[in-house]
Amino acid sequence: MSVFEATDSKTLEEIVQHLKSSTCNLDTLPTSFFKSVFNCLEADLLEVVNTSLLSGTFPNSLKTAVVKPLLKKSNLDNTTLSNYRPISNLPFTGKIIEKVVFNQLNNYLNSNGYLDNFQSGFRPHHSTETALVKIINDIRLNSDSGKISVLVLLDLSAAFDTVDHNIPLERLESWVGLSGMALSWFRSYLEGRGYYVSIGEHKSSFNCFCNFFISLIFFFFVLLL
Repeated sequence: MSVFEATDSKTLEEIVQHLKSSTCNLDTLPTSFFKSVFNCLEADLLEVVNTSLLSGTFPNSLKTAVVKPLLKKSNLDNTTLSNYRPISNLPFTGKIIEKVVFNQLNNYLNSNGYLDNFQSGFRPHHSTETALVKIINDIRLNSDSGKISVLVLLDLSAAFDTVDHNIPLERLESWVGLSGMALSWFRSYLEGRGYYVSIGEHKSSFNCFCNFFISLIFFFFVLLL
């Protein structure tokens, strides 16, 4: 797969209407209002999305995230930093482009058999429930045949935040067969991203993601003062 296909108005409208209506502080228009006036914005939005797909470039203006620390559970101690989870709010237009790319990549992976047969995450009609059913079934089959089962579980803390971006890019190229503008799009999407932390009326200056936890700790203490 070397290029993404240009999307059409019908597909774009379906994606926009099915995305959650949560609004980011960086959005010019509230998401609910954006959806209600979609017909007026459709032509310009379609051009932005298709230009991104066909040029292999994700717009720099959509790479900034507003990070808000939220308690993992309402009953946890709000004075303990480890009880907070950083939530990144992204511009709605960026989410639209992401969804278009996700749909095309997912169709490519499924049609070419690149997904593992037993993968339950991020697949339609699959979940933790289907994974659990598979494991229980395997254990019972082994037990019935007199075999011993050994289950090894691995949980990596903050795994998503610590992955070297070169690893998924290399695997998209060598394992999945992405190249050209399609691979360039993913590289553009991952590079040059930044954020600022927002807590109440306070917000940090713009930072690259390598300084994320420094800013988060600083604003955590601001919140407590």
